Amino acid sequence: MKRIISLLLCIVMVLGVSSAFAETQPETIKIGALLSFTGGAPYESKMLEQGYNFAADYWNSQGGIKSMGGAKLEFVFADHADDPEIGKTEFERLRKEGCVLFTGDYSSGNVVIALQPLLARYQIPFVVSQQSFLDIYTEDNKWVVNPTNDAATNAQGLVGVVKMVEEKFGTKIDGVAILAQNNEWGQSQMDSFTKYFEEGDVPVSFKEMFEPGSSDFSVQIQKMKNAGIRFVVPCISNFNDAVTLFRQCEEYEFNPGWLCVGGVIVTKEFQEALGKTDSLIFSTDTWNPGFLPARGEKALAIHQSYVDKYGYAINENAGCAWNAVAVIVAALEAAGTTDGATVMQALYDMDLPEDSEYMIMTSFEGMKFGYPDNNGVYGHNIYGYSSISQLIDGEWRMVWPDRLLGDNNPIIWPEE
Repeated sequence: MKRIISLLLCIVMVLGVSSAFAETQPETIKIGALLSFTGGAPYESKMLEQGYNFAADYWNSQGGIKSMGGAKLEFVFADHADDPEIGKTEFERLRKEGCVLFTGDYSSGNVVIALQPLLARYQIPFVVSQQSFLDIYTEDNKWVVNPTNDAATNAQGLVGVVKMVEEKFGTKIDGVAILAQNNEWGQSQMDSFTKYFEEGDVPVSFKEMFEPGSSDFSVQIQKMKNAGIRFVVPCISNFNDAVTLFRQCEEYEFNPGWLCVGGVIVTKEFQEALGKTDSLIFSTDTWNPGFLPARGEKALAIHQSYVDKYGYAINENAGCAWNAVAVIVAALEAAGTTDGATVMQALYDMDLPEDSEYMIMTSFEGMKFGYPDNNGVYGHNIYGYSSISQLIDGEWRMVWPDRLLGDNNPIIWPEE
């Protein structure tokens, strides 16, 4: 009898433990997304919001986080308005509302820097979508990872397309000009471009900062024209500044190739303002559907479902949101819990091959966070790079790297 009672007690205890374990598995995992809805990147933030929600819907439809009983992802959005104090306030609010991981940002590296002590205090991982500001990814960075691009990879991608032009068309690029707005982002871009262009044997013949809100670039244009510049790198986030620069270049009959870094220049509104559908405008384009045929029919079908839902293709912002969500899903699956330290360890240990299910909509050769990576950056995907697109027939079409395009490379270059 005692043995029977003991056996029954053991069964009850096992069932109780199993029940308690089941109760600890959340039905929904809340992820906070801090974006710049009313700051300097409202358009980009809207596209990111769509990308996060689309990716969450996809992974939820695939069974959610299977290691956590099929828990579903739910994104909760907040506006940091490019203000570090607002960013910290919104972080605290979303944390108290149950967000266990965070993602974002686009326009303000200082917001992410301001969050780093809070992320460490609460042991909460932050997976950025797009943030090139290199000061985030220092040796002290323990809680922020970047799956995509940064200022260094932007520069390397633009050097790559210059080298490709030289090889494919025999056009020697004797020098480039860098024109950057005078703020943290512009300075970071200028420093990286100078370093990587010169390391790539592409001399920087002209560099100048300008104040945001400038209405006259005539002096800089004349200097670049006199220097025989073939390519200009405009580090500009203000729409009106970009339109003014391009229009004044036409007025002064200065027609270089443009090596841009996304943002306002890759928007439809910019094309409409200039009336251009084809041009020698190239841009970093952290995500572009040009690589999808190389990924196969499933990737094309996922992309088509986005087109069917929103009426247009995934752009770089929505694509980067997808990358961030895929990384979050992979980390949660590996961790089997929402405990921040465990999830962060899963991110440290992550080493996804190119054929991983999590890489289906990602153009990189893998996903592995370097401490440091090959550029000395901490928390950046060692395989991450900035692809390059060209404005062709009114669309941004991927032209670099050749690895994913081959004979299908659509690049246009004028005959000498």
